Amino acid sequence: MGILGTIIYNIKNMKKAKKYRTMGKAGLLDLRDEEFYDAIECICEDAVYDINETKLTDEQKIVYSLNKFEAEVNNGGLCQFFVNSSSECAPYISKALAAVGAIEIKTLFDNFINENNIDVNDLSSFKISNIDEYEAQTERFGFDGFDDRFYQDENFHQQIIDYSRKHIEQLIIN
Repeated sequence: MGILGTIIYNIKNMKKAKKYRTMGKAGLLDLRDEEFYDAIECICEDAVYDINETKLTDEQKIVYSLNKFEAEVNNGGLCQFFVNSSSECAPYISKALAAVGAIEIKTLFDNFINENNIDVNDLSSFKISNIDEYEAQTERFGFDGFDDRFYQDENFHQQIIDYSRKHIEQLIIN
């Protein structure tokens, strides 16, 4: 997505977030799970200009980070998460997984990080500028093992939704 695409996406997201905020917390909680997830994702994304902002609640950081993590891994695997800009969330992933109760994925993630000596606070070695560099990154570590086990987990998405419903007060700040 180019700069113009990003700007258009952000404007649309801001409008959706405003719509969802006007529903109020009770209205959001009445939504079906997938629409609720979309609403929370949209609201958190609108709130997060910079994941390191101190004004964000821990719950906003957790949900935002896990939304980015889940989307990237589902789209192209853990390697894609590390090479894309959403890798800024990497330092929060282990804590966020624990917070939502995704212990199996947390263990999988932590083991992968430890076994491969990956510093989630410095992923500069994963930065790429073309498809050939991406291909090289995918071969750097055993990403397929992580990805295959991640895709087998049927509870993760629901765990994010359940956590968000439970912490709606800390996610929707007026």
